[in-house]
Amino acid sequence: MKIKTPYLTLLTGAALGVVLLVASMLATPKAPAAPVAAATPAPAASAAQPSSAAPTPTATAVANVPAKANYAGEVKGGGASVAISIHHGQAIAYVCNGSVIEAWLQGTAANGHLTMTGKGHARLSATYRTKRAVGHVIAHGVRYTFSAPAVHKPSGLYRAIAVVRGAKIKAGWIVLPDGTQVGSLEPDANAAAPSAKPAPALDVTTGTAQDGDTVLVATPVSGVTGSGF
Repeated sequence: MKIKTPYLTLLTGAALGVVLLVASMLATPKAPAAPVAAATPAPAASAAQPSSAAPTPTATAVANVPAKANYAGEVKGGGASVAISIHHGQAIAYVCNGSVIEAWLQGTAANGHLTMTGKGHARLSATYRTKRAVGHVIAHGVRYTFSAPAVHKPSGLYRAIAVVRGAKIKAGWIVLPDGTQVGSLEPDANAAAPSAKPAPALDVTTGTAQDGDTVLVATPVSGVTGSGF
């Protein structure tokens, strides 16, 4: 069958359009794919930085450090004894062998450490806990070490001060845990160079001692520095 010329022309034009469309698609370059952003690695965990805020104050108290305590014991190798009384940051100590060695000291008690001084360049340095005080004391130029256990009344440190005929009498006693006493008495504590002698026995029940015709009234030392120290 003979195809009419108009139809043939139409088909030829359609075919040519398809060819041109395909050629155009092949000739048009593809747009490059958008670059894929590289994954940013997570920052490594850094050491914790200190806060800029002011630190909260913390207690500095040492474990097993009492606010109030009394210790008494013999020094090592010296024939003397030492007693210490602590009361809320204050401390008093006494070292004595009965006459030749005799010194009162006072100072501070903080965070388990004692620092004390006395007349004649006497010094005491020690650590203390609930059960014991350990350290050294220097009196009359002699250094003694000690490890004194904690004690309770009637053991401990006692002191008596009296004025008799214008003379100031000052006495001190150390009562050890076994009841043994060592003490010294200054008949004139205000003298330029006070002399000392062994103190009379102290009755811990009545708190008194008899020195000739003078009755001395002794009081337990609490660690607080009182008048007449």
